[in-house]
Amino acid sequence: MRLNRRKNRDSEDRPKRAARRSSGSTSEGSRDERDERDERRRSLAGAVRSVRSRKDAPRRRRQQGADWTKRRKRLQRAGRSVAVDALGIAREVLRWPARIWMTVAEALGSGILAAWRAVVLPALRLGRRLLRAGLAFGERTVTPARGLAVVALAATIALGGSQFSDYRAVQVGTPQYVDVQDVAQAPEVDRAMPRAAHGISVFAIAVACLFVTFFSVWRNWRLARLLLFLGLAVVAISLFIDRPDGLRLGTSGEAYAGAHAVLLGSFWVQLFSGVTLAVVGPFLAAQLRGERAVQRRRSRTRRAGDEGEAKRVRRLRPGVGT
Repeated sequence: MRLNRRKNRDSEDRPKRAARRSSGSTSEGSRDERDERDERRRSLAGAVRSVRSRKDAPRRRRQQGADWTKRRKRLQRAGRSVAVDALGIAREVLRWPARIWMTVAEALGSGILAAWRAVVLPALRLGRRLLRAGLAFGERTVTPARGLAVVALAATIALGGSQFSDYRAVQVGTPQYVDVQDVAQAPEVDRAMPRAAHGISVFAIAVACLFVTFFSVWRNWRLARLLLFLGLAVVAISLFIDRPDGLRLGTSGEAYAGAHAVLLGSFWVQLFSGVTLAVVGPFLAAQLRGERAVQRRRSRTRRAGDEGEAKRVRRLRPGVGT
């Protein structure tokens, strides 16, 4: 029974299976047709899109160019805004030190200006007044004769002072000190004063020059001519007595090797003081003579003026009305 049932079921299922197979084949065919139609549609859509894209290419390019221009403008605006912001920040950063510096500079400037007005400017004005007063005093007081008299006195004092210092010496070992003479000088021995050569004659001449200068300015201008002869005497003593004696080695040349006699500063001071006195004497006499002549003329004119005024004055006699 069971076998029959199975056979009946198989016989009943056979047409169903055939129908299923036929329906599956038809469905597969429809699927293939559908796929072909889809592919055709896709190809047609792609062709249409390609044609449309070719037609729309210039418009797209223009649109892309416009978009790029807009982007560039946006970038430029953004860059400008960033640059402006950066400049603003830098200005603010630099403004504070500048403000501080200006505040300090204003304070210092006000202090310096106050000091200038309170101290420096009055001092400059006082100095200018003193210079003007000194210039006026010099114009009234300082004359060529007085200037020459001061020069003669200075030369006389220098001449007298030169007699109290060494005027010659002997340097020993000079060849050994040639390479180091800027650092160390050769030792000096046998130093001597001018009085060892000519005695007190030059000092006496200096004293005589002092009195001659004083009395020539005070009393007689002719005495100033004596300064010429006194100065020449000093020059002659310096050249013909002091110089040969000062350059003589003596016993030092035998005792020391490489000895060399030199003349020191006192000799040259004595010599140039004598030259100065010899030159100044005639000029001093001439200037004093001119000043005395001017003074005499002024005194004569004053006397003549006083006499003329005395003659013009009317003397009234007693009893006579005016």
